[in-house]
Amino acid sequence: MNRLMSVDLHNGPVTNLLREAEPGYKGFFHYHPGIELLYVHEGEGSVILNQTVYPMNPGTLFLFQPYQLHYVRAITESSSYVRSIVHFEPNTFASGLHTFGSLSTALRRIWKERLASQAFYNFADRHPIEPLLRYYERLLNQATPEGRTSLKAALLTQMLIFLESEGTYQLDKAPSSSRSASHAEAILEWIENHFHEPFKLEQLASDLHLSKFHVSRLFREETGQTVTDYLLARRIKEACLLLTTKDWPVETIGARVGWPIPSHFSSQFRKWAGCTPTQYRSKQQRLLTAVRAEEEDNH
Repeated sequence: MNRLMSVDLHNGPVTNLLREAEPGYKGFFHYHPGIELLYVHEGEGSVILNQTVYPMNPGTLFLFQPYQLHYVRAITESSSYVRSIVHFEPNTFASGLHTFGSLSTALRRIWKERLASQAFYNFADRHPIEPLLRYYERLLNQATPEGRTSLKAALLTQMLIFLESEGTYQLDKAPSSSRSASHAEAILEWIENHFHEPFKLEQLASDLHLSKFHVSRLFREETGQTVTDYLLARRIKEACLLLTTKDWPVETIGARVGWPIPSHFSSQFRKWAGCTPTQYRSKQQRLLTAVRAEEEDNH
């Protein structure tokens, strides 16, 4: 399964509006090369982002920056989970916003800067996001392929206007986390500090003054995933970063992220990314070359 590059953003924004998840929907830890805007129409659950567990409820907008590891856990057993998602490549979209002044600045801020908040609670109370998404969902269903591109760009521009104005609001704080959420966040923080080391559940439990049983149970209760799921995702994310930014041998990168045995690193990477580390590096190099060539043509 490839959890890295599942969205093709080269032809403009990708939208999935007012989509209801299937019963028993299960997400997974993943990330995207572009920005993702997730608006929740119906449903409850939680979102894991930046070692924090955020409650998820209707009327909330989540913003995921490029390559941010995240996981959306929706509770579908007792209620529907309906969401709208917009993915876009900020580098491509930014070129069309140069004449918009503050809007261009707002895009760069949500793209490049460390944000105080990426969960905008009660977003629908401040902006007409619900009717906007329903309006564009109807237009997109009726539009030609050529027309859909411009409609998606218009929808994204309006959503950016909403986000830009968020700076003038005193954002509502997220509801206080439960006791199990604080444990889950402590586990996430521990993994962030130790993912590159040989993993021992006993050490994690000891450092947090919990039993191995409670570590596993509390994390799964709050996130819907296992500690190993997140550890694997975090190691793979770091490996991908090093494969694209360093010319180190693959074996060295594997050791740096916690897999000193090359064959183990390769097999785990393939399971998660759908290709070997070497194949991933080659693909990223080709993409980078293509992007640079396109930028040169534009200049």
